[in-house]
Amino acid sequence: MIDDLDRAIMSALARDGRTPYTTLARQLAVSEATVRQRVSRLQVSGALRIVALCNPLTLGHQSVRLMIRVRDLTPRAVAKSLADMPMINHVALVAGSQDIFLEGTCRDQAQLVQLLDEIRMLPGVSRVQVLLLLELFKDYSWNGLNSSVGQAVADG
Repeated sequence: MIDDLDRAIMSALARDGRTPYTTLARQLAVSEATVRQRVSRLQVSGALRIVALCNPLTLGHQSVRLMIRVRDLTPRAVAKSLADMPMINHVALVAGSQDIFLEGTCRDQAQLVQLLDEIRMLPGVSRVQVLLLLELFKDYSWNGLNSSVGQAVADG
């Protein structure tokens, strides 16, 4: 279970993942050992991953979002194949008219064409909808930890 202290730690690290544990401990009025133990537990459980993010568009790259429709195989099987592609940085099973949502980054348009060709040739892929990002205003923001919504079932 994630508690209020875990949420506070994750919120602070979401603002700046380089914040020293001593600073977090002082801000949260707990020991540095507590912060270190909590961060370690959150990382091991998969609830927290500290990464550096950049805007690929500012680097001149092509950033693309893809919606995939699957036929003849399970979406999970196709998603696992897609996750192995180096240009793909986000793979999720989705509900609705599509089966899989992808985010990818390519160095240029030629590499984007290569990526699309590779995806279209994968067994099980029946349709690919391409969304090419033109401008990025906000990315990688997960505000789900600001409240305990979603934990009521586990609590009771």
